[in-house]
Amino acid sequence: MSYISKNTGAFVNARLTDKGRELLSIGQLNFTTYRLGDSEVDYSTLGVTYNIAKENVLRPKANQPNIKTPIFPTSNAVTPDVSISALQPVVLSSVVNSPEKGFFTYTSGATPIEYTAYTTSNYVVQADTFIPITGMNGTSIVNVLKGSDYVTGSTEPSVGDFMLVKMSNPELTSTQNKGVVEVDSPVPYLWYKVQSLSGTASADTLTITVDRNLPNFSTSTSTNQSSALFYPANNSGTTFDYGIYSGGSVWNMNNVWTFDMVGVDTSVYEGFDTFGSESFVGSKEYYGYTTEFQLSGDTDGFCNNVNSISILHYSNVESCINVPEQIYGEKFYVDTTIGQTPIVKMPTLMWHRRQFSGSSTGNRIGYDFLTTGSTKAVTLGGNITGIQYYDLVDSNTPTIAVGRLFPDLQTITIDDQELVAALSYKSNRNWTLPTLGYGLSTNANGLISQTQDVYVTYILSNGSSGYTSSLPCQNITCVKYAGAAEPCAPDASNKNVEITFPSGQLPYMTQSGGTGWYADTFEILVQRVVGGTIPNPASWVKLDYTANISGHTMGDRINPIDLENTTFTITNDLYTNSGSTFNLHDYINIPEIGETEILQFGDEDFFYGNMEASGLNRKYRTLFDFTIPPNQWNFSTNPTFNNSGQNVHISELGVYDNVGNLVAIGKFISPIEKTNVTTIILEVALDF
Repeated sequence: MSYISKNTGAFVNARLTDKGRELLSIGQLNFTTYRLGDSEVDYSTLGVTYNIAKENVLRPKANQPNIKTPIFPTSNAVTPDVSISALQPVVLSSVVNSPEKGFFTYTSGATPIEYTAYTTSNYVVQADTFIPITGMNGTSIVNVLKGSDYVTGSTEPSVGDFMLVKMSNPELTSTQNKGVVEVDSPVPYLWYKVQSLSGTASADTLTITVDRNLPNFSTSTSTNQSSALFYPANNSGTTFDYGIYSGGSVWNMNNVWTFDMVGVDTSVYEGFDTFGSESFVGSKEYYGYTTEFQLSGDTDGFCNNVNSISILHYSNVESCINVPEQIYGEKFYVDTTIGQTPIVKMPTLMWHRRQFSGSSTGNRIGYDFLTTGSTKAVTLGGNITGIQYYDLVDSNTPTIAVGRLFPDLQTITIDDQELVAALSYKSNRNWTLPTLGYGLSTNANGLISQTQDVYVTYILSNGSSGYTSSLPCQNITCVKYAGAAEPCAPDASNKNVEITFPSGQLPYMTQSGGTGWYADTFEILVQRVVGGTIPNPASWVKLDYTANISGHTMGDRINPIDLENTTFTITNDLYTNSGSTFNLHDYINIPEIGETEILQFGDEDFFYGNMEASGLNRKYRTLFDFTIPPNQWNFSTNPTFNNSGQNVHISELGVYDNVGNLVAIGKFISPIEKTNVTTIILEVALDF
């Protein structure tokens, strides 16, 4: 519109002029003087009794001409311009209530919350397929059948798709519903990548080859079925730039490694520098996880290293319906004092620190992580940077940090190594494992001497039947001789290493099957090195301690309580004479060099969970307060003013820079009468 509506809520309409915007773009905008005017006022034509406030005023324009008829502050003033006093910015904050985004819906307020996966074509390639568990024979080839709700003519799975299998087993008695995460039925949720296929789901002839072996239930007579959902993968490696999720319905996830995994010989198999996430290595450093932690050649530093992180980010390509700043504002809204914080929801996670009655009693799946405390900052060379974050925590007692939330950057990192493992598509597990404890005992021919360090972790696996083996525990225990006789000085004797499990931190490990996960083999992974050096990923020694578990019968599944009740001693004799080299490929099919099409760690595209977060917008307001006293601005240069019998009426206010450019203009909805007995205060605000 060209004229200002008199029905507007604001009394003054103000804006930067085109010149003002030009100067702003090169950092030369300033506000030095102001000028009042009455350019749109005719004082005389309609007579002395006419109410000039009824006259219309033009809307302020970008290419606003200079004020035609300025009002002078006094009769003898040589210029209509008056200096502007020092300005103070006004900060205006507003909370953006963002929609929860992710792969799941749920009924708000329900107890317990039960999540259901979205199964529309906006999320999945195919929503209603299943695998009879007896069709899993321990190989990478499996027949996938259509379910009762299969839609004829719907999209067929294709090579490169991700297949999510909600596992069942012969002992599971509860009913599994398509797409539903039964909160009281914790089961493995495992990701696979389609390597090849034949036939179609619509004809019930679909045979799929995936990247690694599935479980082996071929000898079972159970009629149980595992649900299968197919999700599209972005073969370019940048789902957030292309693909079905570019509309902004979900969050992206990239898992980044900067150290080769236990049991990987990089002369044969792909190393971390060829993982699908290697392009995010610079981000890992930016977030404070590489040089801030990694002290090359220092064994104390190695066990504090963050070898991998998950980066959760909202990087979907912008569209008319997806403008990230409109959805999440300019930053995350966080106020930990009142519990206002983003929440990272993982409905399919079996978190080992979730509180139950003890090991083997976990009867709920899923976990939420939130922020707490006050802001912290990434450091650089021991100095604090401007990159601020909150701790992302597991709020159980004791509270532990599992990652960082960067409100200004609107990203979240997961740095708990076990949690990264559970989020990885290749790990063969959606559960986490506890960190081993250790002690030392004196032995003349012990495992460790004063000049040596020992690294320890473990793997719980299965034999030829049942669930497949999974990734070893990623929280490596560093054993240093210096701690042998603390708080006293260490003696000079060699030491054996005594390994223990913490109490109650294997809640989902079961002996009976059904829900949770199980194992029949327990192997400790050990590497002894010269003191002050870090372990070689290809030189880990595995020692089978299954027979050493107190109360365990070989061939049976392991009772986690028995693990907790046993101390496992690693001796020099066992390490030297009874161990063999641990090769991760023997447990999980990992790509050899050049096998670029096989699913690898780091090939994750999206975060399979929900993100609840609100945003915060900050607006900076330049506030001008102009006081017009009774004895000033009573003299107009408007040619209709003299002898009109009317008082001066102000219709406009111009703001000028130090060289006289009109940089901002304000127009009033109606001309304001100025008398010699009243003070007028004009307030004009410009929001940036």
